[in-house]
Amino acid sequence: MRTPRRLLIVSGVSGTEIGRVLSFLSKSLGIVMAKYEDYVEEVFRAPIYHVAELLLAGYQRAAEKLNKAWDNMIGSLEGEEEAIIGAHLVYYRRGNAILSPLITRLEKLAASGTSIALVDYVDDYYHALYRLAERVRRGQTPEVTGFQVLDPLGMLNWRSIHNSVTQLLAQAGVKAVVYASKHSAEGHRRLAAMLLERRTEEGRVYESAYISHPISLVRKKALDQGARLDEIPEVRDIESFKRLLEERCSHLVVYSPTAIDELITSRDGGLATRIEKGMRWPHPENGLHEYPYPVDLASELFNSTLYPVEKTTANKGYLEILRDHIGSSIERRDLSYLAQADYVIAYRPTLYGAQHMGVETEIKTATALTKPVYSIVPPEERNITYKLFRFEYPLASPEELLSVLHC
Repeated sequence: MRTPRRLLIVSGVSGTEIGRVLSFLSKSLGIVMAKYEDYVEEVFRAPIYHVAELLLAGYQRAAEKLNKAWDNMIGSLEGEEEAIIGAHLVYYRRGNAILSPLITRLEKLAASGTSIALVDYVDDYYHALYRLAERVRRGQTPEVTGFQVLDPLGMLNWRSIHNSVTQLLAQAGVKAVVYASKHSAEGHRRLAAMLLERRTEEGRVYESAYISHPISLVRKKALDQGARLDEIPEVRDIESFKRLLEERCSHLVVYSPTAIDELITSRDGGLATRIEKGMRWPHPENGLHEYPYPVDLASELFNSTLYPVEKTTANKGYLEILRDHIGSSIERRDLSYLAQADYVIAYRPTLYGAQHMGVETEIKTATALTKPVYSIVPPEERNITYKLFRFEYPLASPEELLSVLHC
């Protein structure tokens, strides 16, 4: 039984809906796909959430069956040179994070010379939880919450462990990247093509860029004005710039920090639990997933399906802890984007005549990693005198950047 020469693993925690991504990539790239958990359920004759329980009860014996499921799946791919596989790396049951035996399989395959790439997909925790709650409400997974509480903190911890496993696999020779689900469909396709070592229609090698731009002060402006974020001119300009890059640079994979937007506060400065569309940074409408609004994390939907609202999202102390965890996850993800990008584009880093701590940190980090930093500063915003040396490549307009990137 021969494993395909090149594998792309599409992964993420439950609620991220990696199945949609898997189907889209298979169709758009013309490549065969397989869902690992389908084969696991076939071997066990049980749903995956019950398989997670069995891993808790007896990991070694259950792992043998999961390995058999992998062999069955690879057998179905016989003769294929490439394949895309959807799989979870970490299961979660009753507060326990359970590592999939698939991890050791991937490590061994990478060591044997198989080209393996992995995308750890992440989505806003509130929409991931909303999807899970809706599945339970509709009766699609009626027993998934038995003896289990899956609250926002639990979801963030699960996602963090999943990311840690992704980084561990990167040390074993797997090409591992983090990517937010809210990027455009074209962004998903380009990322997969890049990881599969394909080229553009023009024969160019794909490149990736992290877009660093002001966020906190822009969000504060919207709160102070009582306006929707998508009504703020600076937000429209920043998002227009990202679209321009993707449209004009067919070889570019764009990493956008606002494709995940979880630190959403109300006017009193506390973490918001009812998320309206106008409160979050706008995301591409040409994506792969649906994002209904509002999502009320303290509503009866969540209370009756996933977690006790009174002890969690209706509790001020809990929300303060949740906010700290969200901040940590933002920092970790943005640093991951920086590490995996070929270069960084700092867009309007002196907006409002201010220094933006997040942007400054990202510029300095990228410089320390010897990654090129292109800094787009309109002439009217060049009004800050820096006391330290600056190492970015200063440009005055997006058109100058497009010229530099040969778009």
